[in-house]
Amino acid sequence: MDQWNGQQRAFAIKMFEVVQRKFRRFFNLGHHHQVHSTHAINTWTKNFEETGSALKKKRTGHPRSARTPQNIEAVCVTVLRSPRRSVRKLAAAVRLSREYVRRILHVDLKFHLYKVQIVQELKEKDHQFRLEFCQQITTNIMEGNEFLDRLWMSDEAHFHLTGYVNKQNYRYWADSNPKEVHEHPLHSSKVTVWCAVSSHGVIRPYFLENEDRITITVTSDR
Repeated sequence: MDQWNGQQRAFAIKMFEVVQRKFRRFFNLGHHHQVHSTHAINTWTKNFEETGSALKKKRTGHPRSARTPQNIEAVCVTVLRSPRRSVRKLAAAVRLSREYVRRILHVDLKFHLYKVQIVQELKEKDHQFRLEFCQQITTNIMEGNEFLDRLWMSDEAHFHLTGYVNKQNYRYWADSNPKEVHEHPLHSSKVTVWCAVSSHGVIRPYFLENEDRITITVTSDR
């Protein structure tokens, strides 16, 4: 048998509507503003019965944030010991989520992600050769004022003509994998450009090619 009859349910609905209207009128809320629901009222009632206050109960137990001093110290020690580790491996080492590790690195430790720089490799004798070259240039400049006027500095650069596709920035949507590929030659075609500069001016860039328009290297004769 139903515990509440139709008259009792209708009375509850009418009283709920009355409370909502009075709530809007008292706090000067328009019809577009959201007001309390039945679930909210039940929650307030339960809180009042348990704590004597209708306010939201304070959370108990450990804080939800994992950015504690102990975890920050653990991440700091781990990343200083192995600075080349990825965030995924760092998170596994300290047993934290990747998001918390990123926040600790950026917000708490003020760390930034730096990329390795690619420079020309120097052999053991290169350092001595460079030192001797600098000393010789300095001597030539000190001995004669015309040295700098007779000094030409030149260099060449290679420009690859084959387009480059970055897979990380290229995506496509399809209902099945079309297995799209991008073919590129093993040795891409390129053009060599040479230029020189001195106190007299600039020798314009030269594109070095043979009779068949094939790129050739730079030599003293050419």
